[in-house]
Amino acid sequence: MSTDRDTDTPEAMARLIALLIVADTKLDPRELAMLDELDAFGRIGIERTEFMRVASELCEELGERLQQRPWLTLSERALIEAELQTVRDPARRRLVARLGAAVITADGRVQDSERVLFDHLLLRWGLTRADVSQAVREDGAGRAS
Repeated sequence: MSTDRDTDTPEAMARLIALLIVADTKLDPRELAMLDELDAFGRIGIERTEFMRVASELCEELGERLQQRPWLTLSERALIEAELQTVRDPARRRLVARLGAAVITADGRVQDSERVLFDHLLLRWGLTRADVSQAVREDGAGRAS
């Protein structure tokens, strides 16, 4: 993983959301449907096809690691830390956390690997579950308008 990428780009946000999606090695169609429903691609400024390219690229980078274990663990700390450093803007971090929460719950249950990664993201970025809940509420209110 390159650590010299630009920060706060649509691709950086897409890679983090994709990382949450592949944390359990399964891409559930409900996860993409949830992203579509929330207009996630438009909100982070990336086309759906570009998001899929970014996710595919990430999967290729992770392929060898995922073959050795069924899912990502925090032992991939350097990889995870490098990705987390690519989004620095607090508003963008909140958006990624909000969309990430939607993705990991889209299939009706949160896998341990998804929870561990999501909790680590919150911890490293200084966010709480209450912050994410507030973002969900604000999102719901904005969509109702």
